[in-house]
Amino acid sequence: MSGFKSFTKKVSHTAKAAAKKSSDIVEVTKLNMNIGSEEDKIQKKYTEIGKILYDLYVSGESTNEVIKTHCEVIKTHEENIKKMKQKILELKNIKVCPSCGTELEQEILFCSKCGAKQEVPETQAQAEETEKAENNCPECGTAFVDGALFCGKCGAKLQ
Repeated sequence: MSGFKSFTKKVSHTAKAAAKKSSDIVEVTKLNMNIGSEEDKIQKKYTEIGKILYDLYVSGESTNEVIKTHCEVIKTHEENIKKMKQKILELKNIKVCPSCGTELEQEILFCSKCGAKQEVPETQAQAEETEKAENNCPECGTAFVDGALFCGKCGAKLQ
């Protein structure tokens, strides 16, 4: 029987050691997760600090030259994004209401969300007509070349 007791003690001891080891692994995993969580909080604070410094730069308050350089790079990226977003709107034939930010079709005269009057952008055909009108004689409407002083058809003074 003493062999059996010895065997039982060893099994019991091994089980306790395995349970302890398992418990330790779980605890280490929890600690690693907590460390990761704390590191994420630190990174968020770094980001928050960076945002504060950038806001100071935008408002014109003094900042370190290195920070200013980084902020100028951010500003360039923001301008690039703005241009790309505008290009996307143009490709979709959409505009953004300057009053409330709602996306609208180009031809809409009043915003459906806030009612603000919208500017209707000049179409290419309208732009060409305006250009033609600027290069037409005010008396007879005949087109003339830039730099002409008198109309070739009616002789009216152009400038």
